[in-house]
Amino acid sequence: MGMKAAPKSLVLAQRNIATLQDFLPKVQQHGVAQFIHHVLSIHPAERLPSRRDFDPLAIPGLLSGIALATVERENGQIRLRMKVVGQDLVDASPVRLSQRYLDEVLIDLPGADIILRSRLQVVETGCAYLRKGAPSMPFTYRMMALEYVHCPLSDDGETVDHILSFFSYRRVPRNESF
Repeated sequence: MGMKAAPKSLVLAQRNIATLQDFLPKVQQHGVAQFIHHVLSIHPAERLPSRRDFDPLAIPGLLSGIALATVERENGQIRLRMKVVGQDLVDASPVRLSQRYLDEVLIDLPGADIILRSRLQVVETGCAYLRKGAPSMPFTYRMMALEYVHCPLSDDGETVDHILSFFSYRRVPRNESF
């Protein structure tokens, strides 16, 4: 008799936990590390965390960098709607993000397709996504570094239905040129 395959939710959970743990030594911004530690602390071992597992009141100092996108599936299409947008994102973005579909945001932000592509990767893989480095799209102010992480949330433990993100921006000081 062969061994029974592990449930998909268990495989996804273990892969996502390992991915988040691998990110920790790579992150440079303290807030991103704090956020990843928090996600790991609420991450069940046997499935992806759900929206109910995340209590924003547990990380009050990080709320300004939080974003929550809802994954909507219809007729084989996936659309992402920004439901929660923290004040840091509101201040940095040259366009309104809240309550908008990301594909519509891209019309206002040419060249910013990374904001959709990175989240779709999380939907497709069920694994967190980390980006750090120079910004690749326009912002309202100049910055030296951008670092963010997108994390999958799933009501059924397998199908990603929300993406919880944390963003950290390091501005160029006003008296320095970049």
